[in-house]
Amino acid sequence: MSRRQGALTSTDAMEIAILSGVVGVLVTVHFFLPEALRSQFVFTYGEPTVVSAWTAAIIHDSVSHLASNVTWYAIVMASAYALTTTWERRRPFWLALVGCLVLAPPVTKLGEYWLLKLQWNLVADATTARGFSGVVSAFGGLLYVSLARTATAKYGYAAGVATTGTIVLGALSALAFTSAILSPSVAVVLCTIVASAIGIGIVRNRPKIPTWRAWAWSQRDGLLPIVVGCVVVVVLLSQLFQVQLDEMGRFVSVIAHGTGFATGMIVTASVLVTEHLGHRSTKKPGNRLGTSTE
Repeated sequence: MSRRQGALTSTDAMEIAILSGVVGVLVTVHFFLPEALRSQFVFTYGEPTVVSAWTAAIIHDSVSHLASNVTWYAIVMASAYALTTTWERRRPFWLALVGCLVLAPPVTKLGEYWLLKLQWNLVADATTARGFSGVVSAFGGLLYVSLARTATAKYGYAAGVATTGTIVLGALSALAFTSAILSPSVAVVLCTIVASAIGIGIVRNRPKIPTWRAWAWSQRDGLLPIVVGCVVVVVLLSQLFQVQLDEMGRFVSVIAHGTGFATGMIVTASVLVTEHLGHRSTKKPGNRLGTSTE
């Protein structure tokens, strides 16, 4: 049975408090941990360790850096959590979340080290890395897979494919205009494809549109978290893959963001598949526990 909609239960309050605790840790570390200790927790390319790769995720070099990561964490996690209100079991969400928290920091930092230092030799030994954006990217991957899972479970396989495909096209179209990672010619091609697909769809299904509109209105409570989540992922991806300098003259860590997003997708998909297979196995008659006659 899915969770009751509209009412905040004690379990909801506790879960929201746990999610908010991540923000509390980041803020506390930035404002109250002595600078001498904070500098020891950053990831240094000349002395890479798994421990510093993890601890660097909770260190930020400015208030604006912290505020940006906290804001995106709140937006992404609120969207992902809203989807779980329609899930029969919440455990996959929490397992995926913990998996992202544990795996994303070392995976993103060590991925950067392997590419930037070992393969391309673009950074000096004294160069450091820090920030929660790699983990936020992983939560973006978690949200992306959660959207596919939710749309598929509620409206069928075709809806899940349409949801994931729409996000990809939307993100690429946005990147074509907001980032130099895609050329203007790519933007023109993508927008032409999207506009053509929408136009063909409208023309071919024009008689069905009133019916679809009535259905969408009747399903608005279930569709709203999915629509909002899709918008969040599209905007997030359009910001994660920027190659221009930021306000402090640094390049946004595209490698860490891409690695983090992929990590979040893999972790969440693995958890959902494992949970699904485990749930199916417990339903098999041969696996039911009974009382022995001996």
